[in-house]
Amino acid sequence: FTLVGGALPATLSPNQTLTLQVQFDPTTAAALTGSLTISSNSTTGSTAQVALSGTGTAAARPQLAVSTTSLNFGSVTVNTAKTQTLTLTSTGTSAVTVNSATITGAGFTLVGGALPATLSPNQTLTLQVQFDPTMAAALTGSLTISSNSTTGGTAQVVLSGTGTAAASPQLAVSTTSLNFGSQTVNTAKTQTLTLTSTGTSAVTVNSATITGAGFTLVGGALPATLSPNQTLTLQVQFDPTTAAALTGSLTISSNSTTGGTAQVALSGTGTAAASPQLAVSATSLNFGSDTVNTGKTLTLTLTSTGTLAVTVNSGAITGSGFTITGGTLPATLAPNQTLTLQVQFKPPTTGALIGQLAISSNSTTGSTAQVALSGTGTAAASPQLAVSTTSLNFGSQTVNTAKTQTLTLTSTGTSAVTVNSAAITGAGFTIVAASFPVTLTPGQSLTLQIQFDPATAAALTGTLTISSNSTTGSTATVALSGTGAASTDPQLAVSTTTLNFGSQTVNTAKTLTLTLTSTGTSAVTVNSAAITGAGFTLVGGTLPATLSPNQTLTLQVQFDPTTAAALTGTLTISSNSTTGSTATVALSGTGTAVTYSVDLSWTAPVNSPVLVIGYNIYRMISGGTLALLNSSTDSATDYVDSTVANGTTYNYVVKSVDSGGGESVASNEITVVIP
Repeated sequence: FTLVGGALPATLSPNQTLTLQVQFDPTTAAALTGSLTISSNSTTGSTAQVALSGTGTAAARPQLAVSTTSLNFGSVTVNTAKTQTLTLTSTGTSAVTVNSATITGAGFTLVGGALPATLSPNQTLTLQVQFDPTMAAALTGSLTISSNSTTGGTAQVVLSGTGTAAASPQLAVSTTSLNFGSQTVNTAKTQTLTLTSTGTSAVTVNSATITGAGFTLVGGALPATLSPNQTLTLQVQFDPTTAAALTGSLTISSNSTTGGTAQVALSGTGTAAASPQLAVSATSLNFGSDTVNTGKTLTLTLTSTGTLAVTVNSGAITGSGFTITGGTLPATLAPNQTLTLQVQFKPPTTGALIGQLAISSNSTTGSTAQVALSGTGTAAASPQLAVSTTSLNFGSQTVNTAKTQTLTLTSTGTSAVTVNSAAITGAGFTIVAASFPVTLTPGQSLTLQIQFDPATAAALTGTLTISSNSTTGSTATVALSGTGAASTDPQLAVSTTTLNFGSQTVNTAKTLTLTLTSTGTSAVTVNSAAITGAGFTLVGGTLPATLSPNQTLTLQVQFDPTTAAALTGTLTISSNSTTGSTATVALSGTGTAVTYSVDLSWTAPVNSPVLVIGYNIYRMISGGTLALLNSSTDSATDYVDSTVANGTTYNYVVKSVDSGGGESVASNEITVVIP
């Protein structure tokens, strides 16, 4: 045990404290005791004892724990890597140092964990061990970890794993031949072929090529990579151009280990067509609604679907408003050839109209094909314009400030309307967003923004005139009105004109608050607040500040007198208030001096040979002589000296007085310093 802090000797005034620092630094592992003896001139005892005790404990030891004694990587494909982790933990009571980790055994390597490393108690370190076999066999190894652990300087971890041979891609084809049977010349038939990945790794199908007249590949995107068990469908089409037995071959190329090429035999027979046939694309044409005397055209497709050419002799129309405007007849169409007819509907009158188109040919499926025609004639549309309101009232608006309202123009007719212009008359009214001319399709709208910015305080009117080609009227007017109002003014009110701090002890502070309120109809700016007068300061309230109407700001004024006297000052507040740019607040307060007294007390004598009837108290000013303070014997064991002066040092003693007026020897002497 040693004393390492606290300067002695030291003199402590009443209520003053001193801190001592005692240190315990054991050199042996055992329970130790000691004593601190403090010597002073205390009347309660010149010596004070403090018992000291503590126990020395043995130094801690480093220890290392390994999360497992073996790592089994299982089966891993040759030349592919697998990683497992191993956790090292500091389990001792002091830091452990892991010096190194070495691996033996083919295929095993350490790929993560920086060594050497020092681990604090409970700290961990993760090592990453990788197994990357280069051959298909069961492999073993060992990881040796070296440290300063007191439980053993070396830790062993057994490593094991099995290398397995890499998988191979394989491709299976659903059939080795496709027979399309008999198929009419120039007509197509399709069959499907399924490719399946049957190996243990993905197979790549590079291409599929066909030989043989009439056979083509029409479905299945190549090249394609198929994962194990994934399939791909190829579509093979047979479209013979001659009446004969035809053969071909489909060659599929891949990286399959069972063979890079697979063959599929193709066969089919082309047969001659029997007769001419005509197909019409629709049995009816509906033209919907169309404006009177305006034409609308729809198309009709004729197709030769037989095995011989078909002749279309004529196309005849009945019904008002319907005509054939395109397509030359008669015409002969070879098998699969088409002809387009254009049919026009131009209604001469309003109302529902019907007709019929009769097509004559030598088709074996019927020499005449009928197409029903229908449509409705409608009256010509006209442009119309609607305005959302006939008047805009802006109400009261402060002079030289702007207010905006919107007006919506809508095309309500059955054809587009053109708005040519919009003009405003009247002081203070303007259009702030619009570009003319503009064309609005049916149902479309346009928003105009009208602004009122009065320059005078008065009731004002104006007119907005809108020009268009509307059939309901080429001119629309909107009445405009509003009143200019005089601008508002800022005003500032102060919560009081005086602040009286009353009596305040010298060198101590007192704070009072002052509230500033914006009482005008616009924001007021308080520029500054300046104080004159000793002892007064502004300690709270940030300036300059702008206060919105009814907003307040609190100022904090502090009085901290340095002299014992009545003091005055002034707080001057500057603003842009229209009620006065300067407001003053009178400040007053009184600084009062600090008074001191000395409280003395003592213990009555015991076992005195004479009767003690009281006490005499003596005081000596530093450097002077002792003088009696009490005018008569004091019977109590305490005394208050209220006659002390600031900045003076006094010494006091007390003497016992017996019944005969005799005094005892003086008590111990104490010294008191008055600040």
